[in-house]
Amino acid sequence: MWKTRKSKIKLGGKKLKKLASILLAAVIAVSTAACSNNEVATVNGKSISSKEIENQLKFQKWMMESQYGEEVWTQMEAQDKNYQETMKKQVATSVSRIRAFTDYAEKNGVKPDQKQLKEFQAQNKKMLEDEKMKKSFEKTGLDEKFLDDFAKEKATMVSLSEYLKKKSKPTEKELKDYYEKNSVKAKAAHILLTTTDTNGKPLSPEKKAEVKKKADKIYEEAKSGVDFKELAKKNSQDPGSAQNGGELGEFGKGQMVPEFEKAVFSMKEGEISKPIETQYGYHIIKLEKIVKSEFDKVKAEMEAALSQEKAQKLAQSIIDAAKIQTNEENLKKVSFGKVEKKSKKEAEPKKPADDKKENKEEKK
Repeated sequence: MWKTRKSKIKLGGKKLKKLASILLAAVIAVSTAACSNNEVATVNGKSISSKEIENQLKFQKWMMESQYGEEVWTQMEAQDKNYQETMKKQVATSVSRIRAFTDYAEKNGVKPDQKQLKEFQAQNKKMLEDEKMKKSFEKTGLDEKFLDDFAKEKATMVSLSEYLKKKSKPTEKELKDYYEKNSVKAKAAHILLTTTDTNGKPLSPEKKAEVKKKADKIYEEAKSGVDFKELAKKNSQDPGSAQNGGELGEFGKGQMVPEFEKAVFSMKEGEISKPIETQYGYHIIKLEKIVKSEFDKVKAEMEAALSQEKAQKLAQSIIDAAKIQTNEENLKKVSFGKVEKKSKKEAEPKKPADDKKENKEEKK
């Protein structure tokens, strides 16, 4: 159950978030369309044309309508009146980022993963075997070459993710440093009495003093032998742990607020703390046990976590180092295309009973 706060990587039997998913998230649908004079952006000196952005928009719109139906545009407009401009900017950013990745891949000799490429191509082929999907795709004005280019982009991202992970393999020293920082974990429970109102505003000094007085009383009860779990269920205002008797499970350093962490890791097993004040309020803490993992048993998990974290940072550094420039005026000129705005009720297919009702009314 190793955790790193910044990257939010979890170990201990739980699947790691794959770097490939991060890279592929940037791929909306990037094809290698020829550049026109209407340059929307440049990445490391290479142009991205308005035609290319329009194609990406067509594909993105098609995917959204296929998944959510035509009523999606009515819903989006309700959330953001300028949703079309928002989408255009998102697509332009995505295309620019994927161009930065593919440019890096090309410079470092990273080729599309052939196994993944065949799988992506097979998925595209199967998708177009559905007559309804094929017709709706053809209406976009895109062709199968577009999908083939998309498959190559995704396969390249798979290869690039593996390349970055190998390049990011942690050293023995990095592993040992990480172990020293994260090998000790605490298992604790707490009772929280908040010092803010329902709107998150601090209580008045008088009311805060009353909360402190109550916290002191609960502490004395816990010290006298009253069951801590029952006290937590009855008094704790932490919605995440109160009903579990205040149980917080195991956690390492850097995962709790400083005041809480300092108190926990200075306590002895079985000890109950006096009320500790944090930004959330007063905590009465019970340290159940301190857990220290053996290096050899967690080495493989730590190596995977650190490799993943370093690879993510390297991927971000590729974007940061890329010379990306966007022509906002030309982006505004990019056509979003027509959308059929329907309500959810209008988009639903008619039921047989509805048809009979309509026919009956016509006869009248």
